[in-house]
Amino acid sequence: RKFQEANHKVLFAAEGLIWPDKRLQDKYPSVRSGKRFLNSGGIMGYAPYVNKLVEQWNLHENDDDQLFYTKIYLDPQQRENLNMSLDHKSQIFQNLNGAIDEVLLKFGTERVRVRNTVYDTLPVIVHGNANTKMYLNYLGNYIPNSWNYERGCGVCDHNMVDLSQLKEYPTVMVGVFIEQPTPFLSQFFQRLVTLDYPKHKLNVFVHNNEVYHERHIQKFWEENKDVFNSFKVVGPEENLSQGEARNMGMGLCRKDPSCDYYFSMDADVMLTNRQTLRILIEQNRCVTVFLSQAILTGVLLYFCLRPFEKVCYRISVSGYITAEGYITAAGYITDLFSQGYAVMNFVVKYTPGRQAYLRPHHDSSTFTINVALNSKGTDFQGGGCRFHRYNCSLDSPRKGWSFMHPGRLTHLHEGLPTTNGTRYIAVSFIDP
Repeated sequence: RKFQEANHKVLFAAEGLIWPDKRLQDKYPSVRSGKRFLNSGGIMGYAPYVNKLVEQWNLHENDDDQLFYTKIYLDPQQRENLNMSLDHKSQIFQNLNGAIDEVLLKFGTERVRVRNTVYDTLPVIVHGNANTKMYLNYLGNYIPNSWNYERGCGVCDHNMVDLSQLKEYPTVMVGVFIEQPTPFLSQFFQRLVTLDYPKHKLNVFVHNNEVYHERHIQKFWEENKDVFNSFKVVGPEENLSQGEARNMGMGLCRKDPSCDYYFSMDADVMLTNRQTLRILIEQNRCVTVFLSQAILTGVLLYFCLRPFEKVCYRISVSGYITAEGYITAAGYITDLFSQGYAVMNFVVKYTPGRQAYLRPHHDSSTFTINVALNSKGTDFQGGGCRFHRYNCSLDSPRKGWSFMHPGRLTHLHEGLPTTNGTRYIAVSFIDP
């Protein structure tokens, strides 16, 4: 319907940035309102007219298609003959490059839409062009039916498997990594034994980087050597880096044709739910990443299905803090952890009549830390932070106190209005 209302035979997406040849800017028709420049990431038209367009392609396979279509569009004769135009106000196509600040999520009863706030339109197709792939990923965590206020997650239960219906449980390689002195290691191993999963289907690989813990591992092995299908330990004498050790654990699974899943965890994780492994497998996802209950320790568990795909990801699952990892074409994790750093640190001022609040947004960070610089009730009234996905609001903390939350993907949030006085907070983006 939107295309028909445009009353053109061919319609291209439009954007505010010209690419790839800025010298063509003056040749573009001027527009009174809307985006002026063509983007070939979105094209819609009647087949005979689109066919006339593509028939003109006489370039090489690696030549730039956007430049090809741009030159045709800039030819007044061709533009008239083919009745071409651009979707200037993002009625159909929304390009994100240069327009992220224009885009908000519009939550409806049944689905979530993207809204262009400049033109008050609801685009149908969102294009994460140039360096906006991460933001496209943010949007995909909600639209069109991934999550809304009424029903919560709309896709979490899709394509799940029921282990009770399988003739035989999958074989799992469990990688355990002791990379530093770890308290309660004995309790960790006992919880591993009590996992509600057939032990003859578990192969255990342990990398221990601490001489102090060799006696704990020896004691556990002597008591449980017949429990698991296999139990392999690589000790500190091998002098492996974390990356090498984690690659080794995943490699053991890769080389074993019977290995169906790889489950990796650091030893300072507290496995309080005996169903953890079953729950993860029944999710039937390619990669699942989450943090333990001790969320501030940076403990990461990840879970990979075979075959290992080439992927570079940052994943955040509802209710859990974002973690990151990198898998190369060979399928090995090469850089699982990095030391947190903060290069974006700033002070935000809230005051009525100027900036009293912040509209719903995601932060460009893995974690965000907010520190209160003055006191509610004395210096200002109102304020606070609301997390939409969890329908949770935090009051302004006392002066000098802070709170931390994931910045990307799951924690869409807004700064609540300061109704009187002036509120100051210090904000730090961790791993932007």
